[in-house]
Amino acid sequence: MNRRDTFIETKLPKFKSILANLIKLKSISATNDGISETVTYLKKLLTSLLAADVDVIQTSGSPTIVATIAGSTAETVLFYGHYDAMVPGNEALWHTPPFRLTEKDGRLYGRGVGDNKGQLLGQIVGLYTYKQLHGTFPFNIKLLIEGEEEQGSLNLPITVQKLAATKLKDVDYVIVIDGSFNQSGTHVLRLGNRGALGFELTAYTGNQDNHSGNLGNIMKNPVLLLIQLINRLIDVDSGHVKIPHFYDGVEQPTARDLAWMEKLPYDPSDISKQTGVLRIPKESINYYQKLMFEPTFNISGITSGYTGNGMKTIIPHAATVKIDCRLVAAQSIQKIQKSIIELLKPELDDHCVSFKPLVKVPASKTNPNDSRISLIISAIKEATGDALVEPVMPGTVPNYVWTDILKVPAFTIPYANFDQHNHAPDENITLRAFIDGIKISYELINHLKK
Repeated sequence: MNRRDTFIETKLPKFKSILANLIKLKSISATNDGISETVTYLKKLLTSLLAADVDVIQTSGSPTIVATIAGSTAETVLFYGHYDAMVPGNEALWHTPPFRLTEKDGRLYGRGVGDNKGQLLGQIVGLYTYKQLHGTFPFNIKLLIEGEEEQGSLNLPITVQKLAATKLKDVDYVIVIDGSFNQSGTHVLRLGNRGALGFELTAYTGNQDNHSGNLGNIMKNPVLLLIQLINRLIDVDSGHVKIPHFYDGVEQPTARDLAWMEKLPYDPSDISKQTGVLRIPKESINYYQKLMFEPTFNISGITSGYTGNGMKTIIPHAATVKIDCRLVAAQSIQKIQKSIIELLKPELDDHCVSFKPLVKVPASKTNPNDSRISLIISAIKEATGDALVEPVMPGTVPNYVWTDILKVPAFTIPYANFDQHNHAPDENITLRAFIDGIKISYELINHLKK
């Protein structure tokens, strides 16, 4: 066993204890529960483990943490993560307490453990491991840890824009630690990510619910009105989105992208088993191309009327649908939103429908010819034994703030297992993934030094 692995094994109980503290602090950005306590804890942790100079940047929402560690050269690498977590949801569906770290069958369970506290701690203690074994870093390191990623990172672009000429002015490139690696268990490097437009539509047909026997055929049903609006936005049979200009900017994968995708492991039955999805595409390229290079239109929830036990014969007065669209390449959020508003203009003008944007995150892409790609791949292989390149991350992270605002390349390396159940009951990170994340962080310093 080498020095790196011996050190990590010796310190692993300490690392788990830190992770347990982070899980206990909750840090739910939707409710602000535990946010300030988590920021205080992380500031002390970064100071004690890494001797970092830590600044807490206040925003209109959750604070952002910026930690700086001086290295032996002028080059500066920024590591991004987030400390906030999603609400636990129905705790009765959890098999372990969501805010108590529980180790069972080689996995660590708790809300936020995979997304993103286990991954964030993997960054921090990976750097700590390097510092303890080597003394100094070969380049300057900055950690930017935000607290609103689960709410769409609304204040991150504002913060990065504000700091671009000061605390972040010397950043050469960004390492983003978030997401899940390949379902085969192989770690990956991602060179881009899909963006997201999330919005809410509410249809109104009255200012109160009414008895269906009294006003049936008289009062319109808002759910049916909502269905009509949805059918105006998407062809439910073909899946084709009917919003004007929706597909503007969608690009086909390049030959290099296709070559990378062809190397990605693919087992439809395993994916189906891990996700519970009944039908998975048989061809791997079809699967990955749909995930990486095609936009989506997804209904994430509909609420209206009575859904309790038995019957309640009412005509509800309002119905709400939440829709999220994953966007690719050069699709324009502004153009798509404008088209939606124009498409629903009669109902919006009549005030029987309201439109509320919830999430706006542009897609992002880093140059696939960047010379650091091979170095990062070597680091991941040294740490874990293998590595794959995914041209685009199917999910959404706010990488556009680095590529579009800070004007530097961004490389995404997820540390969590594919079946981490993030945003769902029994969220987890495997012990192997947690340790691998620590090793990758260590090896990134080793391989990226000039």
